[in-house]
Amino acid sequence: MPRTGVASIYMEVDHVNNTPAPGAYFAEQNQPVGSIDNSLNYNLSLYAKSATLDFTGVDMFYQILWLDQDGSDGGGVKGESLVQLVTGGINTSYQQFGLSDIDVPDGTDSFLLRFQLSAGPVAGIQNGLFVDDVSLEAIPEPSAVVLLGSGLGLLTLRRRRR
Repeated sequence: MPRTGVASIYMEVDHVNNTPAPGAYFAEQNQPVGSIDNSLNYNLSLYAKSATLDFTGVDMFYQILWLDQDGSDGGGVKGESLVQLVTGGINTSYQQFGLSDIDVPDGTDSFLLRFQLSAGPVAGIQNGLFVDDVSLEAIPEPSAVVLLGSGLGLLTLRRRRR
């Protein structure tokens, strides 16, 4: 059930038809070295919904890990943001979630984006997590925006003089 397009992420825990066992289910995307400019801030946007409103024994998260994959700054995880969707108000209709103006840690050259559905060993639980339309976009530097605005203003002034 994509929100738009033909594909989306779907994960399900089913302790109605399967033996209850604790587990965490992940969908991840890892970007290559150089995919992040740590001098910029970023906005993360996504749409998510749950299959039911019964969250007994179930939790849902999204997480971004800022990585130094080439090892140029010691390697490993440089920072993270973890957001719980259940307390964030997820329901059975797609709604937008995200993080704004994320300050990327020094030494970051890539990221890993993770969506997680976790369940305890609770009998009779069944729920699913849908995720679609995910984007991570750099916020332009303020000086670049000012220069762009100034350039457009000069073009307008030139046009009026002719």
